[in-house]
Amino acid sequence: MGLETIDIVGWLATAFVIFSFLINNMLWLRTVNLVGALLWLAYGIIDLSYSIIFLNVVVVSIQTFKIIGLLQKPKI
Repeated sequence: MGLETIDIVGWLATAFVIFSFLINNMLWLRTVNLVGALLWLAYGIIDLSYSIIFLNVVVVSIQTFKIIGLLQKPKI
């Protein structure tokens, strides 16, 4: 009994989101969390789970907006 693709995507997404909570650097935190949200989005699409798709489209949008803001912030 092996893991199916959807299970692998789900476990990878879970690992990225959990790992993101351990990061102190805001840019890296948001980047790792963005990868996790993209993986959860893929999971939702594979599973046709509209609530997971909706949530992660929102999270990906927020994280992308925040990352762009962090990258545009002037360095002191």
